[in-house]
Amino acid sequence: MTPRHTLSFVLIATSLTVHSSAAVALSIVTSDPGQVGLFQTGATVEHFDDLSALTITSYASGQTVPAGSQFSSRNLVTFTAPFFNSGGATFTNPVSNPGTPIGIFDPDGAIAGDVESANNVAGPLGVGSDQAFNFGFMEVIFPAPVSTVGLWVTHGTFKLILKDSNNSNLATGDFEVTGSAGQFIGIQRDTADIGGVTMGFPEAFTIDDFTYAATPVPAPGSLALLATGVISALAFRRRRRGAV
Repeated sequence: MTPRHTLSFVLIATSLTVHSSAAVALSIVTSDPGQVGLFQTGATVEHFDDLSALTITSYASGQTVPAGSQFSSRNLVTFTAPFFNSGGATFTNPVSNPGTPIGIFDPDGAIAGDVESANNVAGPLGVGSDQAFNFGFMEVIFPAPVSTVGLWVTHGTFKLILKDSNNSNLATGDFEVTGSAGQFIGIQRDTADIGGVTMGFPEAFTIDDFTYAATPVPAPGSLALLATGVISALAFRRRRRGAV
């Protein structure tokens, strides 16, 4: 990888943490669309925009979300697509028990700008209810582990926490990151060990452009290079060029 490519990846994150543990991870918190575009390279992005949405003009608590504006998965019959829920799902078998769906919303009026792509955003419902914008949290369960997860925060402040395939918090590398409205937050790990995520606490929130990928971008070798001291490597190259 050329020094230019290495440097561009270092600059992707507003806050960048590298761990020398078995699982290396990098977190990103940014409002720069260019940095987000790099993070999303090669990833799948769920925009929510072709789903039926409830039009909202505020985030007042207790709004009822009709069944047609609730969402669980692109494939409810076979576990081939991520399952989204607001609690109560069986993490290892969401087809049989998908839990409480999430809500799909179309912000309008004074909050019409609270989107990142087209019209819709997503947010949690109260566990076991059809009520939005009370205290709540959201889970996403992947059919196969992924290495990269990110999203735009469009309302509120909350934490993104990475889980393994058994719904236990990951414990090495970066496994949680917090963001507020107007920020893109995400984590990229050097191996596909993310079985799902939990997001939330302590307030109501919405998200857009939920991003995930099985293969790290750049390749795992590049991420490992960061873990062993990419900044030192770049400094060495500069010194070597200066000596020529």
